[in-house]
Amino acid sequence: MVRLRLQCVLWGCLLTAVHPELHTECRGQKYLLNSQCCSLCRPGEKLVDECTDVIDTKCRPCGNGEFLDTWNREKYCYQHKHCDHNLGLRVQRQGTSETDTTCACEEGLHCTSEACDSCAPHSSCSPGFGVKRIDICQPHFPKGYPML
Repeated sequence: MVRLRLQCVLWGCLLTAVHPELHTECRGQKYLLNSQCCSLCRPGEKLVDECTDVIDTKCRPCGNGEFLDTWNREKYCYQHKHCDHNLGLRVQRQGTSETDTTCACEEGLHCTSEACDSCAPHSSCSPGFGVKRIDICQPHFPKGYPML
């Protein structure tokens, strides 16, 4: 009886070594493809060839004017944002292979959204009004003046 149990354990070990369990999840900078864990491409690189059972994932750096900001398996890089001077935009920070370009508005203008895709002129306040926000005026009262 002990010998039978020992043989079962031995056969179980041999079968596990010959037919390993299929991967169901990958850790770290890996992704699952055809039951094996493949390496993701680094930020600033795009996927050229997926891994096989004999070679790892093949990646290539993004081209000039392109970026990818995360570990990925993308076949194409994103184009850097264009700061259109005709919309009042200027480059605040030039993009790299890992970051997008950020835009800001020219002097006297402010961004119309958080993404800063376009600009609008600052408000000009009438006499007796002051700036509440860069785009809103409010009545201006001297200190100690009773508010109505």
